[in-house]
Amino acid sequence: MGIYNRDYVRDEPTSPRRTHLANQTVITTLVIINVAVFVLQNASPQVTDMLSLSVNNLRDFQIWRLLTYGFCHSMELNHLVFNMIGLWLFGRVVEPIYGHREFLWFYLTSIVISGLCHVMFQLGQGLSNPVIGASGGVYAVTILAAIHFPRMTILFMMIFPLELRWLAVLYIGMDLYGMMHGGSNVANAAHLGGAAFAALYHYNGWRLTGLMAFRGFKLHLPKRRPKVQIYHPESNEQDIDMKVDALLQKIHREGEASLTDDERQILKNASRQYKERR
Repeated sequence: MGIYNRDYVRDEPTSPRRTHLANQTVITTLVIINVAVFVLQNASPQVTDMLSLSVNNLRDFQIWRLLTYGFCHSMELNHLVFNMIGLWLFGRVVEPIYGHREFLWFYLTSIVISGLCHVMFQLGQGLSNPVIGASGGVYAVTILAAIHFPRMTILFMMIFPLELRWLAVLYIGMDLYGMMHGGSNVANAAHLGGAAFAALYHYNGWRLTGLMAFRGFKLHLPKRRPKVQIYHPESNEQDIDMKVDALLQKIHREGEASLTDDERQILKNASRQYKERR
């Protein structure tokens, strides 16, 4: 079966949610965890104290807080709701490109890096205010989605149509302004840290899934991938299918002209492999 026989490029409607639902297990799990922690926070204020991140926590070697702070939110419901909407909206177009495990590693790493950026900024300012919230990770996912689908249009504030590339510029500009002027309870440094990590992750071709895999007592760090990725016959067929599905979704939304040269090469290589599977 060739790539143009798939659901996304057929004229007639055929189970449009099948592929999305198959690739949203990580996003769904993350949303459930965040909601569950929010419920626990409301049941006991001590939960927030145990999970939040500050300079003093790291001085006491409470390293786990670099991750746990990203799963709790303020008592205001809109803090949780807006973060989860962002994670769901942009994560579902990014996860199929990278696969479940890689997306999870990306999200968790972005939370850690965002937390470190917040702590370093506060050290420079002589502050030690605690931070909570998934915003740093959600920012990273949003920027990654904007890189892959810059012309994808959303309704900003549920009213104004806005392309993702301009949403990314708007978010970054607001946080730069917030950092320069201060006086805000928003963790601007954490947001910018997540955005910077997403950009570096994409343009350097990093992959985190095998980061901690030891082979012959050697640690294999992420390597820069070639501009045109070559798929060998022994490549994982499921990963190829997910990448192709994501690109076909992009064609369905934005037209074939929106594809980059690298993306066209991926489709060409995948089409050849589909023919060989017959």
